[in-house]
Amino acid sequence: PSPVHVKDGKAEAPTPREMTADDIRTAVADHVDAARNALRAGFDYVEIHAANSYLTHQFLADNTNLRTDGYGRDRTRFAVELVTAVADAIGPERLGLRLSPGNPQFGMAERDPAPVYRRLLAALDPLGLAYLHLTDNDDYPALADLRPRWRGTLIANVGENHEPTTGQQGERVLAGGLADLVSYGRAFLTHPDLPARIAAGDPLATPLDEARLYTHGPEGYTDYPALDGGRTRTPAASATR
Repeated sequence: PSPVHVKDGKAEAPTPREMTADDIRTAVADHVDAARNALRAGFDYVEIHAANSYLTHQFLADNTNLRTDGYGRDRTRFAVELVTAVADAIGPERLGLRLSPGNPQFGMAERDPAPVYRRLLAALDPLGLAYLHLTDNDDYPALADLRPRWRGTLIANVGENHEPTTGQQGERVLAGGLADLVSYGRAFLTHPDLPARIAAGDPLATPLDEARLYTHGPEGYTDYPALDGGRTRTPAASATR
């Protein structure tokens, strides 16, 4: 949203220009088109990724949204307009929203996220979205703060920003009333049989090799060991058997 240079990354990035009003309208329209196309392709739901330093998160964060217009004075404005437009296009019951309040990934900084996200949920809760997908972190207990402010289904993403991921960790979140469902992200990459492991109470001990993320081959995606000592196979390999 603003001309903020990002130092992190695998390659040097140029300093962007500030998004214009036309850019913002185009971004919203592109999300609407993408959501409609996803449903036409057979998907049941669409999730807007407004977390982890993606565009909508950049509008919410104070060190990436330096605007002096209405989108800067109210950092929730873009998110509200975007979610409302997509919900109107495909139906709120088929739309979810992912948020990661206070996540410092890639240099993001939200010095006081609570008021921003409380205001955001106050605007979006009446829409009746399918779910809110929320990540907690050590600096801002988003689940505890925002659960009472969201009447719909809440999914908690667990593990990445706290203790090592375990099935018991997810159970504690549910037992504490902080969420209706729990999701696992990185743990699925390293444990192809994650549901079976959690059901059996087996440990989730395989470390994630981050150097193999965002690469172009099967290494780091389909070669982590399963519980029985076997390994997952690529679709092509499976088709030949």
